[in-house]
Amino acid sequence: MTVFALREASGRQPASSAPAPAIDRPGVGHLEHISVELADAARFAALAEAWMSLAARAGVPNAFMDPAVALAMAEAWPDPVRILLAWALPERGAPAQLVGAWLLIERRTRLSWPYRALVSPVCSVAYLGTPVIDPEHARAAFAAMFATIRKTPALPKLVDVGDLSDDQVLMGALKAALSEGVGGWAQVERRRRAKLETQLDAKAYWTRSMSDHHRHDLARLRRRLSERGKLEFRVVRDPDAVAAEVEEFLVLEASGWKAARHSALACDPATARFTRVMTRGLASRGLVAVHSLRLDDRPISSSIVLYSGTGAFTWRTSYDESYRRFSPGILTLEGTTTDLLSDPSVRSTDSCNHLDIGFQAQRWAERHEIVDLVIDLGSKRPWRLALLVGRERCLRRCKALARQAYHALRRRKAELTVKLRRWTERPGSAA
Repeated sequence: MTVFALREASGRQPASSAPAPAIDRPGVGHLEHISVELADAARFAALAEAWMSLAARAGVPNAFMDPAVALAMAEAWPDPVRILLAWALPERGAPAQLVGAWLLIERRTRLSWPYRALVSPVCSVAYLGTPVIDPEHARAAFAAMFATIRKTPALPKLVDVGDLSDDQVLMGALKAALSEGVGGWAQVERRRRAKLETQLDAKAYWTRSMSDHHRHDLARLRRRLSERGKLEFRVVRDPDAVAAEVEEFLVLEASGWKAARHSALACDPATARFTRVMTRGLASRGLVAVHSLRLDDRPISSSIVLYSGTGAFTWRTSYDESYRRFSPGILTLEGTTTDLLSDPSVRSTDSCNHLDIGFQAQRWAERHEIVDLVIDLGSKRPWRLALLVGRERCLRRCKALARQAYHALRRRKAELTVKLRRWTERPGSAA
């Protein structure tokens, strides 16, 4: 175990939680110590009670920092899993309180190449890299984590953080900790994506999210689907039911366009294994639900929703493309929105979209601001950060331009096809 201690001024007495490191030290009166433990997935999983307590206090919830995710990563991929656990230590002999958890993977990324980095989120299907931090201890927790990375020879000194919530308290604490001279940082990109966070009830919110014409059109599509069989929206949370419907989801997703692009979960055996292990672990603590729109008890659209603290995350969605004209994804989103807004334990829901596009962006009015950062905690290469970030920005800009050109060509091709069809259909055009 790697431990680095800092003092934080506070008069707050931390509450007890699950078993924590018993670190003997002299009493410090009204000063608290923050100690950082470098843990593996098995150790983190043994701290479920402490984790649940932290998740309930977190300023920014994140289901992708859960111990179930760490265990799934360790089972699915060979990259070393590193978890930084920040503990607030009160009086001598008293149990510590977990005040920070940051799940990281050690690997080379495109951004960090040729260097190894500590990376969060830990895989391509984890959509938030924000560490789970108690806001009352945020600055000291970050400072201790960064110092631990610097002082541990085996750890890379680059931290590649994607999809980091641009929360005022969290980011303020992170930047304040880095300003103390432990390292440098640079922003690679800023984005926003849809989230659900409102005081309105479900009916009022859904009504406000679209025009009367669109609501009437969705009602018509629902009626047309109902004419084909028994139509129902179902939510399951029981672990056995979740496991069964996750398997249905994998099959459904692999039957559509995501499989053609090799982005369906079942396309990669490791990703499918990760999905099964993660959802099984979360379901054992009631932290995952599967929402599905079913026709004669067969799913035509499905969504996996994860939970952590006061937050929910619409992790993955899929639908049967043979029912595309009935908009099953939007009909499922209506049921999911109603369920989430009816749940008093959920304060906000993250869409988990990479960009601010798609039907969730059209229906959910609130936005989650996120950034991608690179942190360099090494002291001998002050030029490294600028070179890595400059290269990555250039690559992303080139990809964005290529994507824009591709879509512009597709639109132009569609326009020319329509004009050609109209021309050939004109009387006498065959002559």
